[in-house]
Amino acid sequence: MHTPTDNTTASGSEQGTEPTKPPARNLVSIWAQGRRRFTPWAYPRLRALAVARLVIGIFVAGVGAVLDSRGHYGWAAIPLAGAVLLFSIAYLDNAAARSAGPATDPAIRAG
Repeated sequence: MHTPTDNTTASGSEQGTEPTKPPARNLVSIWAQGRRRFTPWAYPRLRALAVARLVIGIFVAGVGAVLDSRGHYGWAAIPLAGAVLLFSIAYLDNAAARSAGPATDPAIRAG
């Protein structure tokens, strides 16, 4: 069966990963890769950016709560949606900072 004219394909476990199909990644690794690609200066500072976004998100949520308490329900939705976005990005920044470990790449360390 191991002749040069054998045209059978190996099973999926024998082939390993297909070169045309990228390996599955989670949202945090995609976010960390994007942070390295677009803002290399921010990558070592992801925890500080996450804290800043969290504080700004709390402030914006407070503005939305004040607008909501005053009866401006339509206007209150805008800052509350912005706060949700800020909280989400802060969570992703923090998760990417936890998964990255210490910076070993000289280009990232120079930032």
